[in-house]
Amino acid sequence: MIYVATRAGNGKTVSEDRVLVGRNVICNASADFPIPARGFVCVADGVGGNTGGAEASEFVVNALMSFAETNEELSKEAVTKHLWKINSELLSFGQQQSGRYQLATTLTGVLFSETEKYLIHIGNTRAYVVQAHFLKQLTYDHTVSNWLKSMGRIDEAEQCNKNEITNCFGGGNETLFKRLDISSLQAFHTMLLTSDGVHDFVSVAELEQFMSSDIPGNCKCERIVESALSAGSQDDLSVVIINSQEG
Repeated sequence: MIYVATRAGNGKTVSEDRVLVGRNVICNASADFPIPARGFVCVADGVGGNTGGAEASEFVVNALMSFAETNEELSKEAVTKHLWKINSELLSFGQQQSGRYQLATTLTGVLFSETEKYLIHIGNTRAYVVQAHFLKQLTYDHTVSNWLKSMGRIDEAEQCNKNEITNCFGGGNETLFKRLDISSLQAFHTMLLTSDGVHDFVSVAELEQFMSSDIPGNCKCERIVESALSAGSQDDLSVVIINSQEG
């Protein structure tokens, strides 16, 4: 099963987060679904610093849904090629919108097919798997902070905006898509997807406690969201739990 809770941030009327589960797009709501035999399960966090974040996340998840439905081949090469096509289409779409040419979104999630599972990631949304009651982060945050750390500029990394991303769909520049990560995914029992409105305010230790608790998956999602809000998160919040019964 898949459990979803996604909310607009405190004081916001419009959420820029979108969750895609197969043919279902979820925004500012809670839901649960069976795992699709074929399709995407992902979180897209529209970039709030750029006008058009909600439009960007909506555009990308709808394009992903259409791709999974209409393409027979879901090899890594075919998926990579089509994601680049979606990015090009988003860039063109942004150029047609007045003042929104830099509209952008992150994306993190899983593509399920009959024979393969792929982890797809760009930006600072996250995927974790549960291993013996601990969380292992599978994704790397594409942020200015991490880039500065990789260059050995630790003081600057500590002082910069931790949420500023270096890679995304859109953003008005095709080079921002070059860090797209697509990898084959091993069997797993439980995966957790979060947007930064969640994991910037709920520690890994706290997430592990929620994930280890003996409550239904939908309650875990709700409590994680509530914890982030209580900790002061004003960003949009998305939590997805995938229980695959594998691994």
